[in-house]
Amino acid sequence: MTMAREASASVNYSVVPATVTNNDDTLGRVKVRFPWMDDRAESDWLAVAGPGAGAGRGLFWVPEVKDLVLVAFSFGQVDKGYVIGSLWSSADKPPSAGDHNLRTLRSVSGHVITLDDTKDGERISIVDKSGTNKITLDAKARTITIESGGDLTIRSKGNLALHSDKDVTINGKAVTLAADTKLAAKGGEVAINGPQGVKINDGALEVV
Repeated sequence: MTMAREASASVNYSVVPATVTNNDDTLGRVKVRFPWMDDRAESDWLAVAGPGAGAGRGLFWVPEVKDLVLVAFSFGQVDKGYVIGSLWSSADKPPSAGDHNLRTLRSVSGHVITLDDTKDGERISIVDKSGTNKITLDAKARTITIESGGDLTIRSKGNLALHSDKDVTINGKAVTLAADTKLAAKGGEVAINGPQGVKINDGALEVV
């Protein structure tokens, strides 16, 4: 049953809360059930307003089925509705309810981006659903921390440079440095310490 067949609400100049019933659409549209509809009825496809929406760009965030959304009607015609936003409720609470210092973006599976404006604790964090893979930018400490619950890979098709105005430390159970053509170590002082021995294997060894 479509909105056009709903005689009791053929014209509506207000905005109306509705429940999403279907979001399986390649154009990012949804179908909804309005308060005056029975449990078997739903609307036609409604376009969803999105920040910066355009040709292959913008924030693409389609409401989920059973989400509560707010619908506005074009010139009051209920068969020309637009979803202009989603609504939280007592049943569907916001991801950081009660703490207004947190600006949170949370996906269905649990990936979270948090902007924390807590005084003297300002930070930005990106955490995946496992909670073990995260990137944290700490504004007060002026640090960036990358944590991985498994492997961590940094790959570049061009040059890769690591620079620091202070010390650089690499720690690991086993550390391997390999180069296809040349491996160079340079410093005011170069120390190689191996409590169990130092092995140098090469066809030709030159120490200058």
